[in-house]
Amino acid sequence: MSLEQVLFDDEPLEAPWIHGHRRGEPGGPLLQVRRVDADTYVLRQSMSVTAEAPFMYLLIGSRRALLLDTGDSKDPADCPLRATVDHLLAERDVDLVVAHSHGHYDHRRGDQQFTDRPRTRIVPIDAEGVQEFFGFAEWPSEVVEFDLGDRPLLITGAPGHDKRSIVVVDPSRQIMLSGDTLYPGRIYVQDLVALQDTFARMATLTRSHDITRILGGHNELAADKTDFPIKSRFHPDEHPLPLEEQSLRGALSASHLAKGGVTRVAGGVHLWVGPCIGPRLAHARRLMRGRLRGTA
Repeated sequence: MSLEQVLFDDEPLEAPWIHGHRRGEPGGPLLQVRRVDADTYVLRQSMSVTAEAPFMYLLIGSRRALLLDTGDSKDPADCPLRATVDHLLAERDVDLVVAHSHGHYDHRRGDQQFTDRPRTRIVPIDAEGVQEFFGFAEWPSEVVEFDLGDRPLLITGAPGHDKRSIVVVDPSRQIMLSGDTLYPGRIYVQDLVALQDTFARMATLTRSHDITRILGGHNELAADKTDFPIKSRFHPDEHPLPLEEQSLRGALSASHLAKGGVTRVAGGVHLWVGPCIGPRLAHARRLMRGRLRGTA
């Protein structure tokens, strides 16, 4: 599989990412790979293929590598994820673990590309399978260590958006991978009480391990803190991907005030609790107007 449709760069995580295109313009790369350091990569799938444009994370140790999430495309022609990961690991004598921030389809459709890959283990998506693989005795509150080889990670359960969610902490890089539990924009809440507990435990972890950047599974927020229409395929002038502890603290406080509908947080996070029918209809109208103008 050719990597001609993959954009490799080493820009800061705060720099702009591929963000879709106006109607009639070229679609651009299918996948973007940003090198944080020699053992850490952040990948983003193209909005030309999926409006979800999920982020994926590859962390490499001396014995194994962790790929957190596989995106929204089974077909390598739409997202050459397997070929890209093989390229990044070509000089490494490591096993690969494919895990998921949670079980929703837009974060695991690419699993199919890895089913026949040698030295690869795909973690089940059900909560029981996650607990068994990582060795949880008390779910979700326990913090378990998962060592990649000279690179110990910390993993805890993070229900609220999805009961199968996890959060991954990499103390060596001072980063937290939060999946769909926290990212710039709309956080869809299935269980508010569980999310309150998750946010509180995440806040404890950020303080205990001096976390400086929280990296999520999507970016649905503009730089001016307004969110892009749901299913929009064009995100000009996005908010930076990394969030800071301040955004997490704001989300925690807001979660205790939220009851239903949309609660906006000063740090750029919007909690959507329940079906939110009215806001969804408003977004549908925004999306329709944008597509008529060729800007969504």
